[in-house]
Amino acid sequence: MIQFSFLLPQACVLLLASDSLTNILAIHCLLLDYSLKQRILTLLRESCFALIAMFALYGIALGSLKVLNTPACAIQVVGGIAVTIAGVRAVLRLGKQETWAPYKFDSRDANCPYLSPIATPLMFGPSWLAACCTLIGKNHNTLINVQILVLSWVLITLATLSLQMFCKGNKVILATQTVLGLFVTIVGTQLLVLGLQQAFL
Repeated sequence: MIQFSFLLPQACVLLLASDSLTNILAIHCLLLDYSLKQRILTLLRESCFALIAMFALYGIALGSLKVLNTPACAIQVVGGIAVTIAGVRAVLRLGKQETWAPYKFDSRDANCPYLSPIATPLMFGPSWLAACCTLIGKNHNTLINVQILVLSWVLITLATLSLQMFCKGNKVILATQTVLGLFVTIVGTQLLVLGLQQAFL
């Protein structure tokens, strides 16, 4: 039996690299007109879609990296750069939540879209995919990777629900997103440094 203490740190890396931590304001704006109950139900639904998307992205990344025969150090460096950029973008507040306005949910509109961009790319997007590639580069067996992915999905879902339930007001959400962006930047920098160490040491 694989120890939980081995799985948790790697799942936490995927959590901290997840796009839901750097897109809090965008998700909030999409659900602005919803009641708390509607937000929770919508986010739970989107989390189910995200689980499917997560394994789809994992499969695509795994196949692509095997076909390209990419060295582990290159995967680590590029993944670290991508996660770092996502974190810096959140810290510097470069994200424009207005761009997601066409997808906004309206509780008064019967024709409100059932599908939304929350599951992907706002929860599982480029930053998470980059961190997932670094996980693939570690060459664990498939069972270990699946356990890490499922555990990270649980953590990301809980984090997304908590942030959308307890963060009130745009200023609070923006401040929270900025702080979390710092942690994402730290994780990305760590991945980048590890990749450079593998390449040159």
